[in-house]
Amino acid sequence: MTDTVLFVCPQGAGMSRIAAAWLNLVAPPGWHATSAGIQPQPQLGSNAPRLLAGTPAERLLDPEPPRPISAITSPTCVVAICCDVPDAERWDLTEREFTDGLRDEIRLRTEVLAGRCRQLEADDKLHESGA
Repeated sequence: MTDTVLFVCPQGAGMSRIAAAWLNLVAPPGWHATSAGIQPQPQLGSNAPRLLAGTPAERLLDPEPPRPISAITSPTCVVAICCDVPDAERWDLTEREFTDGLRDEIRLRTEVLAGRCRQLEADDKLHESGA
């Protein structure tokens, strides 16, 4: 079974794409990240590819057109980046411009989130073993 982290940003074409690529790079086995937008724009923005160029996460950037939140069924976790989504963990980024600072802040936050995913996996295995 795969656990899914859904990253949401206003248009689903920039911040959420960057976050999904970084999490897919560092996520533990069994975890996958994807992205969506509150009001998806028709195509991937230019900022995500530009900011991920030359990084290890570049190859994991989803090139498909942004999708609405409703297109992702039953995510394990939802993270709303600089927007409001009911029942989501909210990330208000310090950096709001599409700069290396924004990319690096998202990378650091996804690394912390990957650690939490690993801990959830460990807790699940502990419960399954009856310990």
